[in-house]
Amino acid sequence: MGILEEIRECFASITNGARSIKSLPNEYPAIVIRKSDGYGVAIIYDNEKDIYEKFANSIIYTQNLTIDGIENKYLILSCVLDSLRYEFATLCAQFVDPGEDGIDRINLLQSPLNWWKQWRELLGNAISKQEAYSIIAEMLVLDELFKKDSSIEWTAVNLGSHDIESDTCAYEVKSTLKKYGSTITINSQHQLNSNKLLELYFCRLEKSKLGISINDIYNKLIQDGYSKEKLENQLYHLGYQKGSSIRDEKYKVLEKRKYKVDNKFPRIVESSFKGNHIPDSVIHITYTIDLDGLNYTLW
Repeated sequence: MGILEEIRECFASITNGARSIKSLPNEYPAIVIRKSDGYGVAIIYDNEKDIYEKFANSIIYTQNLTIDGIENKYLILSCVLDSLRYEFATLCAQFVDPGEDGIDRINLLQSPLNWWKQWRELLGNAISKQEAYSIIAEMLVLDELFKKDSSIEWTAVNLGSHDIESDTCAYEVKSTLKKYGSTITINSQHQLNSNKLLELYFCRLEKSKLGISINDIYNKLIQDGYSKEKLENQLYHLGYQKGSSIRDEKYKVLEKRKYKVDNKFPRIVESSFKGNHIPDSVIHITYTIDLDGLNYTLW
């Protein structure tokens, strides 16, 4: 039985657990695994760096597993859709196949992300590229505020009306990669409306190897006393899991402004309409504001 046929047979027969792939040479072992959250293949990964990349219904990631009483760190390729197991087995077979003299296994372990990117390109599935700059801007503001007030909460994580809130204030964060112009989009009638004091932070950035990354600000927040477990959980829910390469992308901060959102600030809220009431059947309002010409302070 070849590697592909054995993997397909294992996917069909294993319920929960792990099984060694017997058709592989002893010096290049791999296992088939099936868990409640997916199925796939895994090889021992002796590297401190964590990996977590997701594409369509597939994930490549690192995790410690205990197999036959022995714990090791594994590099795992898995899928969440059981209906794709026959097709996914082909990708898994290429993943574990050592190649001539083990060269494919060596290359995979040296650079898992290169392997992943090549296969992602080959699969050709439409992908929406995540951008890190908006999260970097929010984390910069979070750190700035947290140093002054430990009650600060990063409410954007829970899809709150505002990005950050304290007991007495609400904060909205907008960011851009455009070098010129300062227009921002307000995505609802609630975004610039608050019973608390409201401030808007504006951040202009550009991609640069000399800049800062999500992981850089992550470390700064932890250093300033923010809960490591809480922050990791928040980034996870935003789709920036530990080990994601996007967390290492760097951006240089070109400009940082802060605006008071008061009666002088242009906005559309309930009080903008007759009788302080948004017309019936209007359920969502999106509009654009030009910040140039408005009073602000630097932060």
